[in-house]
Amino acid sequence: MKFIAFTAAVLASTAFAASADEIRATSSFGPSHVLATDGYPALFNKLSELTDGRWTGSDTPSGLLSPGEMNTGLRDGISELGPIILPYFAANYPESGIVGELSILGTDNRAISSAVTEYIATCAECQAEFKSNGHVFLGSDATTNYQFLSTKPIRSASDMNGLRIRTAGSVFTRFVESLGGEPVQMPSSEIFEGLSSGVIDATYSSVADLQNAQLYDVVKFVTLVDQGVFNAAAMTNASNTLWARMNADDRRALAHASQYAQTIGVQSWRDTTDEARTAGEAAGIEFITPDEAMQGMGADFRVEHLAGVAAALLERGVTNPEEKVARYEALLAKWEGLVDGVDSAEALAELRYEEIWSKIDFSTYGL
Repeated sequence: MKFIAFTAAVLASTAFAASADEIRATSSFGPSHVLATDGYPALFNKLSELTDGRWTGSDTPSGLLSPGEMNTGLRDGISELGPIILPYFAANYPESGIVGELSILGTDNRAISSAVTEYIATCAECQAEFKSNGHVFLGSDATTNYQFLSTKPIRSASDMNGLRIRTAGSVFTRFVESLGGEPVQMPSSEIFEGLSSGVIDATYSSVADLQNAQLYDVVKFVTLVDQGVFNAAAMTNASNTLWARMNADDRRALAHASQYAQTIGVQSWRDTTDEARTAGEAAGIEFITPDEAMQGMGADFRVEHLAGVAAALLERGVTNPEEKVARYEALLAKWEGLVDGVDSAEALAELRYEEIWSKIDFSTYGL
């Protein structure tokens, strides 16, 4: 009888696992990216745990959809889960894109990514944008602070004159221009070739990109300006068709599990930044603190940008921009306090779930 009972239990468990619904995901940045190696696997493991095995997933890390194709790819059902880089689709996300215009605020990417997540998840106009594009927002990550990674030393603003500097985002383009540099738009995949060929003199990027893009042989100097992060990345958007297949409890589970992918990304930026600086110094890269005048110009730019950001947003069709800027600033201040003492990606994931997603009604969210 014990054998029969055991066999029945095994068969039931096997049938249950076989009936699991599998999400077709596309992390999109390649098989070596942290989303593919750690983020999405952690998401699927947590989702399976939270749904008692009813849901799992598989990732196609490259080849199916590029990041620039993801907006329509999710909408059309080519993939069911994937990252949306908001500046790639700026015309589709003017309200959600507010966070990118405020990317020079804050220095802790744990707080910044969490503030962005709460802002968009609780912004009616942002939610309408994602719905109209055919998918559901489930959170964001953020890089560590941006610096100048260059082939020539940048110790003062005068050293910026005439330098061609790769930038990502309109705020950073204006910042480079304010210091006398010449901004260049270039995909991250082309940075190494751009620096090695002399097409660009520097990239405005996280120190982590020394490792991510293997720039140790071409970057000779890093100027530490600590000005801004890339925060406009929704890394685990669900397609509307996937969302419609899930009940409210399973949607909640997917939102909960998604925090694990995003906070692994957040922590990876922090860890890789530390590792890249150590490796860069060992490779002979000089890390420079700019002179006081250049630091002052950076502070002045921040003040000037924030003073004019509401008017710029209004011109783009954003309603009540002053209130929305103030709300984001308040959320960032809140999260700067909340993340103090958080010591792991898992702890940050659970904090974000409790503070944001546990309070959301998943019978209506995203619909």
